[in-house]
Amino acid sequence: MIETIEAQIEAIRARYPAASITAQADGSQLVHLPLVPLPAGWTASSTVIWFILPAGYPTVRPDCFYATADLHLATGADPANSSMQTIDGLARRWFSWHLTSWDEARDGLSQYVRFVERRLAEVR
Repeated sequence: MIETIEAQIEAIRARYPAASITAQADGSQLVHLPLVPLPAGWTASSTVIWFILPAGYPTVRPDCFYATADLHLATGADPANSSMQTIDGLARRWFSWHLTSWDEARDGLSQYVRFVERRLAEVR
């Protein structure tokens, strides 16, 4: 069985010590990962990442993620499959990026964070 959300956040803190999670009024939870490193090709060397754990997590998987509003490709272009959206009251760069598979009995937050990191490594 998958670990509790609290245990999963603690596992993420091994890589991102300031990671946090905040309950939302709709029953979802907002995960916050500060200082996620970025490879060359972006306008920054790191960014903040947010993603939403839906109220039905882990049966319902996380979908899409957000970065700081000023994150662009080094060319100044917007990243592929991204746009601006408001989350938690502030403008953020939304990445419309979707997992192709999810096993609620096996997959968890660490896997989702790796998914986000892989997308950012693609620099497109």
